[in-house]
Amino acid sequence: MQIAVVGSGYLGLVAGVCFSDLGHRVVLVDNDECKLAALKSGQVPIHERFLPELLQRHRGRRLSFCDDLQKAVRDSKAVFITVGTPPTEQGDADLSYVESVARSISGAINNYKVVVEKSTVTVYTSDWIRKIILRNAAAPGSFDVASNPEFLREGTAVTDFLYPDRIVIGADNEHSAAVLREIYAPLIAGSYYLRQDAIPQPNCARIPPPLIITSTKSAELIKHASNAFLAMKISFINAVASICESVGADVSQV
Repeated sequence: MQIAVVGSGYLGLVAGVCFSDLGHRVVLVDNDECKLAALKSGQVPIHERFLPELLQRHRGRRLSFCDDLQKAVRDSKAVFITVGTPPTEQGDADLSYVESVARSISGAINNYKVVVEKSTVTVYTSDWIRKIILRNAAAPGSFDVASNPEFLREGTAVTDFLYPDRIVIGADNEHSAAVLREIYAPLIAGSYYLRQDAIPQPNCARIPPPLIITSTKSAELIKHASNAFLAMKISFINAVASICESVGADVSQV
């Protein structure tokens, strides 16, 4: 499938090379010409295991780079939004980059597209993206908006993407869900893991990973619930460690 990934930052670059490794044709879109030039020459701006190898394997073949968002959208069936959502001074997510991408997408829809929010966003963002695209003259039946949250860890992002402990697809109709199932089919069916050139399997990998299909709002909330639960576990074990120190217990044994 032809896929456009908008944003070549940490999430976008990892997603782009991994989708390419699954067999899709991917165009990675960014408005930073210096960053694009570096990627085209094979330079990797972040340190992630296996990322340089995958970039070298697919660059100029299944993976291309451009700064023309509208052309990338016209040529693709699925468009993943992976731009940054930095916190504002009030602590809210800054969705201005997401809004800018949504406005540009609306003017390039020439046939059915699935617009997938993969950035960390607040609940109702999928509805908001849909309204933006509709207000910019896109036909209601020409696109759907889905949510596909990521659960990547720095340092192991490539293996986390290709060996996920679950794949969450937030879609409000079967049409868009079917497109995303097709994208992840090599992982869901397990065919990727039979390849000789597959990225090595980490310990305790779930093969094939479970597929969880929800509404877009549930998928958006799953990401925040997962982040909050991780923070809670860290806080809990820190509290346990403090108690262990007070009573002379060994926290590793506890």
